[in-house]
Amino acid sequence: MNWSDPQSWYVFVISPLVQVAVLWALFYGLLRALERISAAVKLKGLAMAIILIALAAMVSRVAQLHALNWLLENSISFSALILAIVFQPEVRRLFTRMGGWLPSTVGGDNAHILDQLVESVEFMAQRRIGALIVIQRSDQLGDYIGQSPLDCEINAKSLVTLFWKDSPLHDGAVIIRGGRIAAAGVILPLTENFEYKDLSGTRHRAGIGISEDTDALAVLVSEETGTISVADKGKLNRGLTREDLEILLGRIFGMRGRRTGEM
Repeated sequence: MNWSDPQSWYVFVISPLVQVAVLWALFYGLLRALERISAAVKLKGLAMAIILIALAAMVSRVAQLHALNWLLENSISFSALILAIVFQPEVRRLFTRMGGWLPSTVGGDNAHILDQLVESVEFMAQRRIGALIVIQRSDQLGDYIGQSPLDCEINAKSLVTLFWKDSPLHDGAVIIRGGRIAAAGVILPLTENFEYKDLSGTRHRAGIGISEDTDALAVLVSEETGTISVADKGKLNRGLTREDLEILLGRIFGMRGRRTGEM
């Protein structure tokens, strides 16, 4: 190897450094870009990426960037792995929802159940007792229920007791399935939505997370402010009153709530 020959410098120094820099910039930029965008935009981006890869492969072959050329030409072999990484949230949601294709309802006396829910939420909001109540709809929540299963009738007092500050289950979520309390103290996935990155506390992020992964409805009470919120389809509606909650639940479950007596 003759270091006085410019060709040697290009082959052994300049070319490897250029390839490393290009690869680093490519993967870093791709991961940062995909972090904040939706699945539809990801698909468009992947289509553009295929075109750019084909053009880059031709350029790298002419420039004799062998390592980069090999990677680009064989990238199709890694396509399955790349798709699994890029669309990991969507794949996870698909498998979560596979058991929920058949329609289902809250179950039992829906009007009575929702009245008990509203009564307990209002009681906890007035006393700033933090709560996260997840109501299963079509998508099955069996994996989450299996963490801390419970089977009891829904009433306002039992819900308040589960979220009471001295209760060992108060930090987790209560899941309602088939008109009964199916689990308590459940740990849920936190949202990765960049829109909620500054949201303090994990309770609200968990409520948004379960509403992103499934079609479940999450009713939340803030321990800091006593604010009532609802997470549905990855969106958080804050600052709800009792009347707002009754109307929202009535629209979702096809009924109209009725006011019950005080606890």
